Amino acid sequence: MISMTPSASAEMQLSRQVCAQRGSIHALPDDIMLLIIGFIEVKDILSIRKASKRFYTITKLRWVWHDAMKRHVIDRGLPVPAADADLKAFSAEHLEARAVHAARFHDNWCSSKPKATRKIEFRADRPLLDDLNYQNGTSVSQIFFLPGRNGEFLVTAVGRVITCWEVPLDGSGAYRVAEWVSSKKIDQLVMNEDPRHPVVLAYVSGDPNPQGAVELCALSLDTFHGCFHMRAKLRGHRANILPLHVCHGDYVIFGDPLIAWFTMSPSEIKTLGAYHSPTVQEGESDDILAVKVVNRYMVVVRQRSCAIDYAPSWNGKRITYSAMKMAVMAFDNIVSEAVIVVRNTTVKRADEPEPEWPSEPVTVLARCTYDGLDTLQQFDLLPQRYFPVVVTEDESGKPVNIFRFPCIFPPRFTRVVVTAPSCRGLYVTRSGKGFWIETRNVTSRHSVHPARCIVGFQVASNPESEAVMAEIRAAGVKQGCIPITEVGNGLEICRDALYARRCDMSEILWKKYSLACAALEDTVGRIAIGDRMGKVEVLDFA
Repeated sequence: MISMTPSASAEMQLSRQVCAQRGSIHALPDDIMLLIIGFIEVKDILSIRKASKRFYTITKLRWVWHDAMKRHVIDRGLPVPAADADLKAFSAEHLEARAVHAARFHDNWCSSKPKATRKIEFRADRPLLDDLNYQNGTSVSQIFFLPGRNGEFLVTAVGRVITCWEVPLDGSGAYRVAEWVSSKKIDQLVMNEDPRHPVVLAYVSGDPNPQGAVELCALSLDTFHGCFHMRAKLRGHRANILPLHVCHGDYVIFGDPLIAWFTMSPSEIKTLGAYHSPTVQEGESDDILAVKVVNRYMVVVRQRSCAIDYAPSWNGKRITYSAMKMAVMAFDNIVSEAVIVVRNTTVKRADEPEPEWPSEPVTVLARCTYDGLDTLQQFDLLPQRYFPVVVTEDESGKPVNIFRFPCIFPPRFTRVVVTAPSCRGLYVTRSGKGFWIETRNVTSRHSVHPARCIVGFQVASNPESEAVMAEIRAAGVKQGCIPITEVGNGLEICRDALYARRCDMSEILWKKYSLACAALEDTVGRIAIGDRMGKVEVLDFA
């Protein structure tokens, strides 16, 4: 028998380890390892970090998380949390924190059992000294997240009180930041879509009589001194001012026909014109359901049609309305509720100009009832960049450009989703995530009971649209023959409810549910819920 010295035995073991490593992933150079890591998900990057010291060092590199941010967050259309600066200025730790937060929220949202990781509860109502009977009630009538504040600032409307709350992401609680008390009960409130503007919200309050006088007020928020400031006020009849449609930058759009009120110069009021579908007969309604400012233009959805017109201002200049004839698309069925989805998830510099129309399709989700069946219909407005400019010549032979609208109306809906008759409260964010509220039977502790549920959905871009449109342009297919289902956005419904609250039969019969309102902040993955008892719940899904 041959005996081996301890030194020879150690050398043999070392040689075996070297041979084993030559055939394993540890033998690959760092550049190959980085290419492999670029193809795995964010959660897998965190998992392989625990395998060895080498993997731990590699996954801490800034290139890894800059690539993960681009591949798994920005390219997938997910919003970047707290992306108020250029991504080039972020360190590796900041990029990792944002990529992990965005990926966790998206994975939880699309999972079979979405679950809130944290819940914060507080009461938003309080009695007023000059309201001894508490006649305005305790119901949270409206709730919003302040745009551009990363889900940490929340605004509630209870009776005639508007309150701004700070709800930190660490779950430490809710703190009252500012409060505004109106002389009358608040009828409607809208938040400013532009987070850079000093005016943060506009509200209407006044006489409940349909012909009574109401006030339209624009408020700014001073978080340092903890108060709201009145920026502008407008008085008028309720029938002329309500409903409020949108607050964007320095103007508020309200009423029907549409009226633009410029809050920085309160005396400036401009009528945007009135349009009703030609299919509307005398005595039939054609109310405005949704208005959305899309860069230079404005999308208006009514019960029977969808129209596009110029926005009141663009790049700081007022728009004249004689240059464009409004483009209109008629619906086949009467729409009872609608939202407009404009996906804007790209991170750009503050000085970078916006295009006149988005490069992705703009989606209109309309809730309709036809022949006793409740459906959610999707209409995709394709941008005109898919088609060349039409140029003709006049009698003298000079080229004349024919005016074209910024988008193409589809010949019919893209897809249809059957919904419950109790579906109400469509809500959508800039990333395409949204929800509606409906009544379902849920199982809890081996018993089945009705509950008011929040059902999530997501409007995502179709990565194959560019390839399909290239084939269409090469084949010379006319606009009316475009396969909209292949180039439009996709609509995905969450497989389970995001939130459920038990309700009794009296709520169902009278349609007065304890769950009064809700809002979504998609950058950090938060849902805020207000009820009729004055309580607010903030749920974190990231």
